[in-house]
Amino acid sequence: MAAIVVFHVLIILLGLGIVTRVVPEESIANVLSYVHKTVGITTPPIARTRTIALVWIGSILVIADGCLVLLVVIASSLH
Repeated sequence: MAAIVVFHVLIILLGLGIVTRVVPEESIANVLSYVHKTVGITTPPIARTRTIALVWIGSILVIADGCLVLLVVIASSLH
């Protein structure tokens, strides 16, 4: 349970760092370029990197929470 809370706090802090421009745009662009090339989609323009990074962060939170809910539902139904 503590790991889930720590994960959410770290992801939210990362999002706040991106919004408040504490994280340099060059670093965000490099990470997004790596992620987009891994997935096989085109990289976003530099002007949209912060927005796209926030979309990725939100997607990660939704996917992780969805997996946890699914795990709890399956575990409780097997019990």
